[in-house]
Amino acid sequence: MAERDTPVLSLEAPVARLEAVDAIRSLKARYGALADAKYTSDYQRQPPHVMREIALQQAACFTERAVWIGGAGFGNDLTGRAALGEWFQRSPWRFAMHYYVSEELEVTDATHATGTWRLWQLALRDDDAHAVLLGAVTNEKYERTPTGTWLISEMRFTQLHMMEPDDRMLPLASDFASLTALRKSACSEMTRTV
Repeated sequence: MAERDTPVLSLEAPVARLEAVDAIRSLKARYGALADAKYTSDYQRQPPHVMREIALQQAACFTERAVWIGGAGFGNDLTGRAALGEWFQRSPWRFAMHYYVSEELEVTDATHATGTWRLWQLALRDDDAHAVLLGAVTNEKYERTPTGTWLISEMRFTQLHMMEPDDRMLPLASDFASLTALRKSACSEMTRTV
């Protein structure tokens, strides 16, 4: 009886793909955490030297020639890590929490990938401290460096929507009791002025 040649299925490619996806998820988590680290727990921007350092770390999540397509009022269109670092320093927020979810990642080859993320962001504007709810979709491209690190080479914001949840300027609360107290206080204030 002759031996039959049986194909040996290699696990190398699927494992490499899973490793790339995991690295890109970690990269996105780092980017979001750095974006939020620029603000203090009492809803203020970090001191300028701290803001600059964090902004540079945030920009380091991108390739040297990365492209940012944010559109008018949201960074505009930028090219290069240095330009991104400057934009991250002059962020329009005094507080932000970024939630990137529902990713769709495709590893196209050993050094390139694409992705789409849904962004939900809670923020306070730096100019007037008004709360903003922001939703967007980001379409992204990634490159793997010669050292094996994945970086963002393009971030394009689409379906960008912002709203202020109320015309009253209320601070954020960190728990339900504080939120209820703020709402009652605001309602009492409105009743007195009417």
